[in-house]
Amino acid sequence: MASTYTSRFKLEKMETGANANTWGTRTNNNLDVVDAFGGGYIAKSVAGSSNITLTTADADATTESANRVIELTGALTGSINVFVPATESEYVFFNNTTGSHTLTIAATGHTANGLAITQGAYSHVYCEGTANFKIYNSVDKLGATTFKGDVTAGDSGEIILRGNGAVTATTFVGSGANLTGVEPFPSGTKQVFYQASAPTGWTQDTAAALGNAAMRVVVGTGGGTGGSDTFQTTFGSSRTLTTGAIPVSGSVSVSGSVGSTTLSVPTIASHCHCSAQPNRDNPSGSRSAGCGATGGHSSDFPTSDNGGGGSHTHPFSVSSSSLTSAATADTPLSIPGMDLKFANVIIAAKD
Repeated sequence: MASTYTSRFKLEKMETGANANTWGTRTNNNLDVVDAFGGGYIAKSVAGSSNITLTTADADATTESANRVIELTGALTGSINVFVPATESEYVFFNNTTGSHTLTIAATGHTANGLAITQGAYSHVYCEGTANFKIYNSVDKLGATTFKGDVTAGDSGEIILRGNGAVTATTFVGSGANLTGVEPFPSGTKQVFYQASAPTGWTQDTAAALGNAAMRVVVGTGGGTGGSDTFQTTFGSSRTLTTGAIPVSGSVSVSGSVGSTTLSVPTIASHCHCSAQPNRDNPSGSRSAGCGATGGHSSDFPTSDNGGGGSHTHPFSVSSSSLTSAATADTPLSIPGMDLKFANVIIAAKD
C-alpha cells in the first residue's frame, strides 16, 4: 500500500513494510515539514488585484502554506483574498502591502468566512478548517502589546479600542479615580463647586465681581455679572430704616347724594293757620296779614298751633374717593430680619 498523509501538516504516514531503504529520507522530510510549520517564514508578493492561493503539497516543506509566518508584500490595486488550505492550522500574517485596499485571509472554498487584516499589522490567525478565522492573543501573558488596527472585545463588539485612540463601550464601571488624561470638559469650562478649593485640573475664578454675589438664573446669555450691593451686606441682619419727613401728596374726590325726607308733624316747627271771611273791609275773603293780635281782624279765625319742633336726618352716601392731601411723617420703618442661610461655593475653570 502507498503512504498516507496527515490532514494538518501533510506528514507522510508510511505503510508498514513499504519504502525499503528510504525510511531515513522520508523521516527527515517529515521533520523538515514540522520545522517549517513550527517556525518557517516566507515573503509572498500579492501585488495587483487578483486573489492568491498559497501553494500546498503532501510532505513538502517548501510549499508556501507550510510556513508559520507569512509576510504579504506588494502594491495592491484592488481588494483581494489570500486563500490557505481548508484545514486546521495556525499562522502569523504580516500585511506589508501598500495601496488603500483590503486584504482578507480565508480558507479555500470559504470566502465568506474570511478575516481582513490591517495593512502594517501582524495578525495571529487560526483556521478552524472550514469556517471562521480567529485572532488569539492572550492579553494576560503578552504584557505590553501594540495593535496596529482596532481591538474589539465581546461577541457584539461591546468594547472597541480604536487605532485612532478612541474607545467605544456600552458601560463604564468604577469610579474612574485612577484614570488620567480623561477630559470630559473642554478647557475653560466653568463650574460651581461646594468645597474649599478648586479640584485638581481646575483653577478658581477670583474676579472681584463674583465675590459675595448671588446667583441669578437667566433665559438669555449667561456668564455676566452686575449689581453693586453685596449679598451679605444686604441680607446679613435685620435693620431699622428712618426716612425723616415722608411727603404724602395726592387728591381726594368725594361725590354723593342726599336722600329725600318727608316731614312729619313732630318734625315741623310749631305754627298756626288763619282763615278769612269776606266782609266790608275784606270783600275777597283773603287772609289778613296775620292771625290773632298781630295785624289780625276780628273776621280772621286762627287754627290751633301745631308742630312738634323735633329733629330729622338726611341720609348721605359716598360713591368714590381718592387721596388728595399732603402729609409728612418722621416715623422709623422696621425691616424684618433677613439673615438668610447660605452655603459658600466657588467658581472654577477647567485648565
